[in-house]
Amino acid sequence: MKILTISNAPWDDRNSVGNTQSNWFSNWPNTEIRSMYTREAYPNNTCCSSYYRVTIKDIAKHIFSREEIGSSISHIDISTSKKTIENNLIGSVKGWKRSALQNIVEIAYSSKLWLNKKLKTNIEEFCPDIIFCFAIAEPFRYNIIRYAKKHTKAKVVMWVADDVYGQTTEMNFFKRVIYRKRYRKMFAMADKVYGVSQMLCEEYTDLYNISITPLYKGCDLAPNIKSVGNPIKIVYAGNLLYGRDKTLVALVSEIAKINKEEIKIQLSIYSGTPVTNEIRNSLNINGSSVLYDARPYDEIKKIMKEADIVLHVESFDKQQMKNVRLSFSTKIIDCMQSGAVMMVIGPKGIASVEYPRGIRGVVVVDDLSKLHQSINTIIKNPSQLLYDAEKIYDYAKRNHELSAVRNKLQKDFHTIIVS
Repeated sequence: MKILTISNAPWDDRNSVGNTQSNWFSNWPNTEIRSMYTREAYPNNTCCSSYYRVTIKDIAKHIFSREEIGSSISHIDISTSKKTIENNLIGSVKGWKRSALQNIVEIAYSSKLWLNKKLKTNIEEFCPDIIFCFAIAEPFRYNIIRYAKKHTKAKVVMWVADDVYGQTTEMNFFKRVIYRKRYRKMFAMADKVYGVSQMLCEEYTDLYNISITPLYKGCDLAPNIKSVGNPIKIVYAGNLLYGRDKTLVALVSEIAKINKEEIKIQLSIYSGTPVTNEIRNSLNINGSSVLYDARPYDEIKKIMKEADIVLHVESFDKQQMKNVRLSFSTKIIDCMQSGAVMMVIGPKGIASVEYPRGIRGVVVVDDLSKLHQSINTIIKNPSQLLYDAEKIYDYAKRNHELSAVRNKLQKDFHTIIVS
């Protein structure tokens, strides 16, 4: 089987998109995977064998020599300096400048200058059986899918990771019209559509009149914890977007109060999200919390296995709640597989809070005013964590075991190919 993935960012196990794809596609027998993407940064994974990159810089440089646009990468060449420069640039551009930059990128990829003979030959020579991508109607993946549907026998599989339709309401009129039209066409071209949560699947089935089913990451299960540390160790590993940084600041504040006389509980945060100095200082409190840079996913898994509590957070800001209402964070699966107790801090009524609420053993805090009390309850009865961890492990094994998820996805793909 040959699978072509399409994305903006490179396939990197250190971010949620990358490690989700690796979770699904690692160790597939008789399978070759190629990735097409648009960023300057280099990939970091062990699943994908070859890459094709079309950057905005490449388009600008060869605007009058379009056949020079695009480049193949046959081996992973991690370039820390290039990745850091690009991430810092993306993180530093704000306000109207960010909007203008996004519009320039949109126009460049909508021009299809990059959809040249070199790229078309790359697709046709690879001859994919499946084209897989996250359902985002930006012009790069949209135009590749359109081309492939017309000129190859590839079947298209998409995964809806967020309320992409709802996000169009924040766009200007013209962009909103374009993106909504693209979504209708993309879903019409898809041979199979998965969704990130049951809530999203139900809404999008009605919205687009398509069959859409949930697809979650699989759990690479670790044994549940057998003892509790002193101090108790909490780990958060994930992005700080969508207001999650503010929720973590609130948690750190409560931990610092509890630790005022004696260090009883500590939080370690691992994230590659660029943050302001103010947020960085608020998350680095001596004796209570430390903010670390992103680590390779395999290392993060080990760190989480050594924790007593693993954390997922969402924002209590109304706009952010609206943005993530239907989303199911892949970090919930990472938390379940760690063997530690999962703690979720976030508002009622969103998928990433309501799903773990139904799992016995998970600590859910849906009101920040109850955060201090919840932490104190854990500190006063740490042995309860052992029982809670066992309950979470049993649930994960029944519902999200990695081998079962991969086997189901492989069977789905084979069925799609022959249909």
